[in-house]
Amino acid sequence: MARLDKEMLKKITVYIGEKNYYERNQLRDMFKSQGIVQIVCHGNMAGLKEVMAEVPPDLLVISDDFDTDVFGAIKEIRSQKLGDNPFLPITMLVNANRPHSLKMAIGTGVDDIIVKPLTPERVQERLRLVTFHRQPFIVTDDYMGPQRKNMELTGRVRRIAVLNTFLEKVNGRDFDKSTLKEAVEGSLQQVLQAKLDRQSFRLGEVCERLVRAYDSQLITEEVQNDLIMLADVLGDAAGVASKLRDAQLSGLCEQLSENVRGIAEHYDDVVPSEIDLIRKVTAAFKMAMSSGPAAEEAQPDALDLSQFT
Repeated sequence: MARLDKEMLKKITVYIGEKNYYERNQLRDMFKSQGIVQIVCHGNMAGLKEVMAEVPPDLLVISDDFDTDVFGAIKEIRSQKLGDNPFLPITMLVNANRPHSLKMAIGTGVDDIIVKPLTPERVQERLRLVTFHRQPFIVTDDYMGPQRKNMELTGRVRRIAVLNTFLEKVNGRDFDKSTLKEAVEGSLQQVLQAKLDRQSFRLGEVCERLVRAYDSQLITEEVQNDLIMLADVLGDAAGVASKLRDAQLSGLCEQLSENVRGIAEHYDDVVPSEIDLIRKVTAAFKMAMSSGPAAEEAQPDALDLSQFT
């Protein structure tokens, strides 16, 4: 495994969230012994959130019993609702007598899970792991974070080498607010595009079920549920497209979402043109994705939205 010396770690910032005073100090001393000098410790979530909002760390080490909503806070980090870097490496310390925390930690997208107690030898090992052997991020319907072993994946799933400021700083790169924002934006664009790919897969699945149901005249409440789900996915896709600054795709998704939601209100009494719309949703989505903002500039009339509504 690649080597980390103390000189390489001087620029690294580590935040520690641990409510137990003695354990908090032990953790600080263990990381300090590795050569990390910028260590911020907090005993409550409010204090940790405040400092993270100001300056993001290169590594967050947090205990599973730090706060009643510790897993919610991690989700906030990953969704960029807390701090400026949703891709920061996160290590969670889990008590052996709380096995449910392991499942929760995996689902929220932490990088590393360590069963307490932590030892100096394990600190060194885990620092090398998160620096040189970090897993690529993936995006699924309900997860964004490092890929897990044995994770069952369906549809197209991108593996994204997201920003790792820990590794970047070890390699000599410096970050201020401007350069961090630019670096985060680069990874974020890939994540958002992966979300669109995932939504395209879900659209295809739901539309296929709906068309099959209408063709066979097996119209149950499940059809209405699928229509509502389809409208929701299109609405989510509109939001993602907006973040990607793709006004054409965002507008198309919003328009289709409204139309599909209208169909759901009378799902058991649809007209042929409405079924035809459902058939065209996936094609419309893929056409708009393939046109994109760049193609839009070159061919402003490449996609006529009216043909799908």
